[in-house]
Amino acid sequence: MATARTFLTRFHEYCRRRQLLVERDRVIVAVSGGVDSSVLLDLLARERPVLRLEILVAHFNHRLRGAESDGDEVFVIERARQLGIECFVERADTGQISDQAGTGIQETARKLRYDFFERLLVSTGFAKVATGHNADDNAETVLLNMIRGAGVQGLAGIPVFRRDPGVIRPLLFAPRPEIERYALEEGITSRQDSSNAKNDYARNLLRHNILPIIQERLNPSVVQTLLRSAELFRELEVYLQHQARACLDLVMTAHSGAEVRLSIPKMRSIPVLLQQYVVLLVGEDLTKRQLESDHVAAALGQMNGMTGSWVELGEGYVVYRDRDSLVFRRCTANRDFHIMVRTDQRYELGGFKFSSAIMDRPAGVVPNGEGAEYVDADRVGPGELVLRTWKEGDAFVPLGMNAPKKLSDFFIDAKVPLFEKRSFPILETRGGEIVWVCGQRIDDRFKITEGTRRVLKLEFARFPEESDAEVPHSAR
Repeated sequence: MATARTFLTRFHEYCRRRQLLVERDRVIVAVSGGVDSSVLLDLLARERPVLRLEILVAHFNHRLRGAESDGDEVFVIERARQLGIECFVERADTGQISDQAGTGIQETARKLRYDFFERLLVSTGFAKVATGHNADDNAETVLLNMIRGAGVQGLAGIPVFRRDPGVIRPLLFAPRPEIERYALEEGITSRQDSSNAKNDYARNLLRHNILPIIQERLNPSVVQTLLRSAELFRELEVYLQHQARACLDLVMTAHSGAEVRLSIPKMRSIPVLLQQYVVLLVGEDLTKRQLESDHVAAALGQMNGMTGSWVELGEGYVVYRDRDSLVFRRCTANRDFHIMVRTDQRYELGGFKFSSAIMDRPAGVVPNGEGAEYVDADRVGPGELVLRTWKEGDAFVPLGMNAPKKLSDFFIDAKVPLFEKRSFPILETRGGEIVWVCGQRIDDRFKITEGTRRVLKLEFARFPEESDAEVPHSAR
């Protein structure tokens, strides 16, 4: 019993020193049914009257082990009932979702689980999710990341607190044997996950085969050693983030909700490690998630690329080079479309609107601009026009030129990033002649001349980035 009291005291002190729990906290406890999460639930239930906590239980059934997974669900629901705690459960066919998405089982399972937690935080108004990660989990993570070539952030191990989405790990101080001993002494029952005994996953291989050899032949206290190393790297991580924020103020030349521009010459003036952290900060600010190391490397690689070269960051964002700037921006992919348009009507599709109107030629010079262009209505001809997406091999005669030019070459000369070429609608005659690359330039063959009698006014404008217009429609 003394051992159990000592463990409870250590848990309380760890949470107090790390400020993981404060009075009147509202905490969702992620319970799988295993010994770690079962002990965590017991400890938080004991802390409930002391700190006047509000607690909920959350369980995700991944349906990966058939009846065993369903048994875990029943076990967690019953344990929550015994403690008088409300329990929320969600189920998903993780294997099927993994196959459809082309992602690994572990990656898919983690995403499904944390998406569930985030939705639960929003719907309940609770502030934190507590998970049962322990000291051995942390040591394994550090070693795995080291083997995989992770940077400072990876070597810092599992964070004890993730502000977004408010995840706390109150058991990171405790090695697995101590947790199991506490469960035995306090009579806390739990479920065994049969997949943990297999070496199908890298973590299990490390846990069952590699760490025991290190402990036996090299360092019996390797778990504690890795934890101390993680602490040092975590402190280094904090320092580097602080330095990177100061550098960001130096290298950032523009910032909006959808785009950030960094000066390439100024980026090159700071150490490469800080360049990486600047990219991490920008990526996290825009995408609201942490960038992978290969995304960071690819983004920095654009500093040596040609203007217009680009890479995807995921979540609808890209990074590209624009002269002496490294540009991070949202990129909403347009669906393929091919619609017939009539004059004197307005059309909305995806992220833009288009309209046209026939008028007599005005006196004097006819103005042209990015949003509106004027062409010879009789040269365009009667009937409907076609509004469509760009396609490979498109060519037109840009205004002021007398020979055709491929649109891909035109975009390069116009310094338009290649990933944006599909965002400029193409207006063409029914015969297939391009009249206007909307928002860019008209075809010289349709320009207004001295002999023009009627003018076709063309207008194009994008919706704000947050627009959700998707279905094409027309309105008089």
